[in-house]
Amino acid sequence: MAESRRRLLKKSVVGATLLAVAGSVPLALRRTRLRELPAQRPLRFFTPAEYSIWAAVADRVLAEEKPSGGPTPAQIDVAARADAFLAPLPENDRKDLKRLLALFDNALFSALQGGPPRPFTAMSPEQQDAHLRRWQTSRLALQRTGYQAMKRLCCALFFSAPETYASVGYPGPPYELVKSVLGARQ
Repeated sequence: MAESRRRLLKKSVVGATLLAVAGSVPLALRRTRLRELPAQRPLRFFTPAEYSIWAAVADRVLAEEKPSGGPTPAQIDVAARADAFLAPLPENDRKDLKRLLALFDNALFSALQGGPPRPFTAMSPEQQDAHLRRWQTSRLALQRTGYQAMKRLCCALFFSAPETYASVGYPGPPYELVKSVLGARQ
C-alpha cells in the first residue's frame, strides 16, 4: 500500500510538472511585435525583432527624459542609431546583449516576475513602464545592469542627435573653435 502511494505521488508530481511546462510553452513562444525597419540602411547588429524591442524601450525610457516640443525617439530612430553603435561589438558581447534583449521581451519571464504574460513589445505603455521599473529595481544584478545599459545608451544616442540640440537649449558643438584650434596647429 505504501509503495502504491509513493508511486501515485511521484506520478502526480511528474504529471503536474509536465502540465506546468506544457502550459508555459505557448507563453514562452509568444512573438515580438515587429516595427517597420529603417529604410535608409540595413540592420548591422539587430535582427528585426531586436530592433523592435530596442525601439520600444527607447520610446518608454525617453518618454520621461525628452524635453517637450522636441523630436520623438522614433523621429530620431534611436534603435537604428543603437544598431550602428553596437555593430562593432566583439562576438561575446554581441551574444550577451542579444540574450538580454530576448529575456527582456520574453512573455514567460515577465509572467514569472509578476508582469503581464506577453512580450514587452506587446504591452500597453503603462505595463511597459511597470516592466522597466521591475528591471530597474530587481534583486538580480543582471536585470538592474541590463536596465541601466539600455537606458543610458538610449539617452546618449537620443541627446547626441543634432535634432535634439535646440529643444534642450544647446547651441551645438563649437565648430568655429575647433576650426581655429586645428588651423593653429598647422
